[in-house]
Amino acid sequence: MERKVKIVADSTCDLNPELLERYGITVIPLNVNLGDKSCLDGVDVHTPDLFEYFDRTGKLPTTSAPTPAYYEEFYSKWTREGYEVVHFSISSELTVTPNIAKMAAEKFDHVFPVDSRNVSCGMGILAIKAARLRDRGLSGAEIRDRVLEMTGKVRTVFVISTLLYMYKGGRCTGVQALGANLLNLKPCIEVKDGKMGVTKKYRGSLQNVLRKMVEDKLKGAEGLDLSRLLIVHYDAGDGAVAAVTQAAREYQGFEEIAVNQCGCSVSVHCGPGTLGIIYMVK
Repeated sequence: MERKVKIVADSTCDLNPELLERYGITVIPLNVNLGDKSCLDGVDVHTPDLFEYFDRTGKLPTTSAPTPAYYEEFYSKWTREGYEVVHFSISSELTVTPNIAKMAAEKFDHVFPVDSRNVSCGMGILAIKAARLRDRGLSGAEIRDRVLEMTGKVRTVFVISTLLYMYKGGRCTGVQALGANLLNLKPCIEVKDGKMGVTKKYRGSLQNVLRKMVEDKLKGAEGLDLSRLLIVHYDAGDGAVAAVTQAAREYQGFEEIAVNQCGCSVSVHCGPGTLGIIYMVK
């Protein structure tokens, strides 16, 4: 009997509800900890809750990896229903989550975990590609193999408005955070080879910086997959989102530009005012 294929992504994929529904992508919520209280991302904690908690307590929420048993529970349910499962996780260079998914999948014949080598909508754009392959009738194993070949073609670029939350999370020093604030610097972070790193530092208002970032990445760029550009942000403001959308349309003819909100996993590290663009090359 031919099995149906379920495309699954951890909640770190940050895809908006319309895209999840359109492409039939199922989300597995991951853990977010508000002090001693463990919550599920997008279920009983949402991005604004993180900063309300931080403002109230001065403590930064944390994330934690799931157990193999947590994934096994989902895999068991779906495979019993006759599905093959293709499951996307954030880059193994940044978390142990893909390794845990791999451990859990070893107990099942029809589960295919994918290390996206990316974060946020960089992972989500691969899940969309997988859904389109599913709709063409490919098997779970074939989809996994195809999308693994695509991971190096994803381009994920973020601008961070403040280094406060990276400082609080131990990802930069107080001197770096203070210096960036005094000089009005906004780091540009890119994902390369599964890792995140600062590639440039912009200066100026967030809206102007974002337009410059889009110009640097898209103006005159060749060999792009123009089927889709994903914008992902938290609290960057309607003006900033509109400026990025306008600039992207000015420099490239994307067929679709979709706006998404950063979920808890990205937002807890990067803070409000973060905005990223995600696209692919051919």
